[in-house]
Amino acid sequence: MEMNFLTIMAYLIVIITLITMIFGIIAYSVYKMREAKRAKIKNTANTASEPALSAPQEQYLFFEQKELVV
Repeated sequence: MEMNFLTIMAYLIVIITLITMIFGIIAYSVYKMREAKRAKIKNTANTASEPALSAPQEQYLFFEQKELVV
């Protein structure tokens, strides 16, 4: 079996592409597991130590609601 440079490069590109896809799937699954763990910890912390926010405060988490004077 004769192997030339283009055949080796083609196999190398295919192998690197497959490895990249596998690592991408693994990284995404680890990210999702960590986000689920973080959400679970945040929910238990909210219910245990902090009172629940009322609806108007949840709506404007980072900003205050102010009326415009025209």
